[in-house]
Amino acid sequence: MDRRGHGQSEAGSDYSMQKEFADVVAVVNALRGPVFVLGHSYGGVCALEAAFLTNKIVKLVLYEPPVQDLDHTAIADTMDQMIRSGNREEALITFLEKIVMMSSNEIAAMKAQPSWPARVAGVDIQIREIRALSRYHFAPDRVKTLRVPTLLLMGSKTASPQLKQAIRSLMDSLPHRSLYVFEGQEHNAMDNLPDQFAEAVTNFLLGQNRVSATI
Repeated sequence: MDRRGHGQSEAGSDYSMQKEFADVVAVVNALRGPVFVLGHSYGGVCALEAAFLTNKIVKLVLYEPPVQDLDHTAIADTMDQMIRSGNREEALITFLEKIVMMSSNEIAAMKAQPSWPARVAGVDIQIREIRALSRYHFAPDRVKTLRVPTLLLMGSKTASPQLKQAIRSLMDSLPHRSLYVFEGQEHNAMDNLPDQFAEAVTNFLLGQNRVSATI
C-alpha cells in the first residue's frame, strides 16, 4: 500500500501517526484471511502499531523501524529552510545524511533509482513524518504483549545509532522475534540485494525463521 503522501495516495490533512496506523489496519481488514505485513523504516513503525489494532496480522517483517524516542525537529527546520530557498534535493540529502546517516555511496545508489525524482518532489512529506515521529513514544512493556511472530531486518553497515538501538530494543521486547542482518548493507538492502532480501523475507513467511548475527 502507498502511505499518505506517497505513490498514488494523497497527502491528506490534519496529519498524525495514528491515522497512518489506522490506514494499515483498514487495508488489512479489507483482505480475506490472515495477512503478512512488511514495513521499512517509518513504515515499520506503522506496521508494528497496526498489529496492536487488528488480529488479522499474523506475521510482521520490520526493516530498521525508528522506534527509539528521538527528536530531529531541528533538522526538519533546516530542511524547511532549504525547501523555501528552492533546494529540495539538498533537503532530502540532508535527511538521508543527518537522520538516516546513509553513506555517500548509498545515497548515490538511491539517486540512480527511478524513484529519486518523486522522493525529491515529496520531501515535504518527509518533514511532517520527522515531526510526527518526534512525538512517538516506544513502550517496551507494551511491545512485550505482542504475540505476532516478527522478523527484524537490518544492515550490518547501518550507521545510525538510533536505528541500531531500535533493533536492540525490539529484540529485547518482542516475545516472538528473529533477526536477519544483511552483511555489507545499510538502510536499503531491498534495492541493492533484491534477491537476497526476497529470500530472507520469504523464508520467514514460509516458517523457516532465520536468526543472524547479534548486534
